[in-house]
Amino acid sequence: MKFWINYLNSEKFHLNIAEDIPQYRDDINNGLSDIYPDGPLSLTKPVRYVLRGGGKRLRPLLAIFSAEACGGCKDDVFSAALAVEVLHNFTLVHDDIMDQDYIRHGQETVHHKWDDGIAILTGDAMLSLALDLLNQSPLAQQSQMKIFIEGLLAVCEGQALDKEFETQHLVSLDEYIRMIDLKTGHMVGLAAELGAISAGAEPTVREAVRDYGRLVGRAFQIQDDYLEIFSDSSNMGKSLESDIILGKKTFLMILALEKNSSMMNDALKTAQIDFSKSIIKIREYLDNEGIKESAIKEIDTLLKLADEKLSSLPIDKSKLIYFSELIKRRGH
Repeated sequence: MKFWINYLNSEKFHLNIAEDIPQYRDDINNGLSDIYPDGPLSLTKPVRYVLRGGGKRLRPLLAIFSAEACGGCKDDVFSAALAVEVLHNFTLVHDDIMDQDYIRHGQETVHHKWDDGIAILTGDAMLSLALDLLNQSPLAQQSQMKIFIEGLLAVCEGQALDKEFETQHLVSLDEYIRMIDLKTGHMVGLAAELGAISAGAEPTVREAVRDYGRLVGRAFQIQDDYLEIFSDSSNMGKSLESDIILGKKTFLMILALEKNSSMMNDALKTAQIDFSKSIIKIREYLDNEGIKESAIKEIDTLLKLADEKLSSLPIDKSKLIYFSELIKRRGH
């Protein structure tokens, strides 16, 4: 009986958190809707286009959840949360140019709708806007700015490694993990840490919440790798062919190349000519060899490790634990 009471209470509490999320997302979208009203139309228009393009707003949600977990509130972290989302979208605009992707968040990418020059300027302007938003944060501006700048460099380094790996025949899992920790994990950890700082959390709490975010970010990227093979463009809201055609070294591809490099290289060559035929062959191979299942298990393990980072902290962990569940359900 006690089990069922606890279970029902937990489900009710999770339902309450779930009901908060649409309002938080509306607040975030409203905050982003017109942060750059004045300027050349060739710049203001694509910036608005990107920021109104949608997305699940997971990073600003995490910043808010983290602040609330540490005793703060949404207002404490809101401008910093918006700054992380603008920074994230800046990286996507430039990534899309590098990878020549044509769909992002279910709409044309900036370089595809306009051109590369406009897309580069759009990303540059968004970086400036992100820094300005962070500068408006009411608390701990100096420490927030320091980790924000560190996060920006980490993302650039991760993207650089990702590009380097495209032309390397062999990349180890350790090298891959280092790359995604920089490219994805650092940004998610940044969102979590900004929330903790905004709430005035102690350094030990800040670091644990940051590490929680970094592990969630690592799981998120491996999940992204998985979904880019086993999902489709309509579900993901972006073009999926480029990672395979460019020879991106993802969690699944590294394991597959280690098991049978000649078979995988043949499939990747086929993708250049007939992607639809190639992806069927790749999916079958990853499933039959247990690589698909390995990726699922790794994601689950990382999310459990992330939650364990919070276990001894004197904070309200409920919304952060729920955030881990949100990420896990993203793959289903």
